[in-house]
Amino acid sequence: MKIPNTVYLILAIISFLIFVDSLFDKGSAHELLFWNANIWVYRLFRLSVALLFFKIYFDKRRSIKTIKTK
Repeated sequence: MKIPNTVYLILAIISFLIFVDSLFDKGSAHELLFWNANIWVYRLFRLSVALLFFKIYFDKRRSIKTIKTK
């Protein structure tokens, strides 16, 4: 199954917005995958997910551009 590039971009933006929203959270813990985790662990997880989706999006975009230029 091939996932379009825009899906990765949308997921990256949503994950980044969730990360930014967590910066305004006053709690010291947050539920992460059914466990309570430190808020900074949760924020690191959200940021890493967003960066992963951005990386996949830009890698796929770069590979498509190199294929088109050849």
